[in-house]
Amino acid sequence: MAVAVLAAVIVAVLGARDILRRRRSVREIRDLRDQVYRARVSADSCGNELAYQERLFRRFDTVVDSLRRKVRDYERMDERGVPEAQYEEYLRHFEGYNDSVAVWRGRAAGLRATEAACRTFIEDHNAIADSLRRRLEAEGVGAGRE
Repeated sequence: MAVAVLAAVIVAVLGARDILRRRRSVREIRDLRDQVYRARVSADSCGNELAYQERLFRRFDTVVDSLRRKVRDYERMDERGVPEAQYEEYLRHFEGYNDSVAVWRGRAAGLRATEAACRTFIEDHNAIADSLRRRLEAEGVGAGRE
């Protein structure tokens, strides 16, 4: 009789331990899926912001190129230099071009920084997705598409 009670207790303890392990595993997998989702949203949002910044940068780059062409056109008018009658107008374009180059450099640096941040978000997403995939494989569950 004592052996039967002891066996029942052992089965109950092992069963309870297995149930707790499964619950913990389900919770960890759910948490990893949530992390993958949040990481994906961050990566996608960053990608959208990068695309937006790139469009703005390209538009601004067109403006800078236009100013550069105007300055060169003035400088090509006469091999002796810009004609005096057009010098003030030339100077306005020249100063505008010089000012725009500094802004262009700042925007280019911002674009590179955003691209680096997006790369980090993507790498983070991939690392979490890999963790989830390994966890699901360890549990014998198909990972599906993340």
